[in-house]
Amino acid sequence: MNSKHPVELLKKKIDPEAIMYKFRWSNNSVSIEPMTQLTPEMLVLVHDYELKQLGHDPQEPKPQKHIKQDTQTISQNNNGKKPEEQKREKRSNDKVDKPEKIVEKTQEKHTEKQKQQQQQKELDNVLNTNTGNGPHKPRKSKPCQVKQVRHDNGRVDFLVCFEDSTDQKWISLDEMKEKAPVAVCEFLLGKVKYGGTMNKK
Repeated sequence: MNSKHPVELLKKKIDPEAIMYKFRWSNNSVSIEPMTQLTPEMLVLVHDYELKQLGHDPQEPKPQKHIKQDTQTISQNNNGKKPEEQKREKRSNDKVDKPEKIVEKTQEKHTEKQKQQQQQKELDNVLNTNTGNGPHKPRKSKPCQVKQVRHDNGRVDFLVCFEDSTDQKWISLDEMKEKAPVAVCEFLLGKVKYGGTMNKK
């Protein structure tokens, strides 16, 4: 019985619909297989291929997490202590190390937050100086009604009737800016067409 098995992954192709792999088989044939139909043998080759793409050698042994020490070095480090005592000392040393690491991390986070806050303050200061110190404050405006406008040698006057009195009087533009700027704006907006010319009544 002569069964074929994958020998090498030649190419990876990514389509919008699927990821495809091109394999060479033990009988020297080549086929393209979708990722959803890969066998465990193929997955091993895919894993090795991806490691190669990342610059790692798949044949290199993985580092072991727990490396046993020689019994001689252990006995030299024991200083006559029992293994149980050594474990206790190691745990207490680990407990001391952990809070120090936590403190260092929190200090780093704190300094980073301070830097970000400082940068934000500087940005806000720049924006405020460029835009006239933030948003407009609400203007004080006496409630009134503007009846007419007259132009006299470059001077602009408004005929105004304030709500607290029934009298009408002519007030200059500068005085209106101080007393009732909202009323002036409303009056002028009512007179302006979209083309920028004044309506004539």
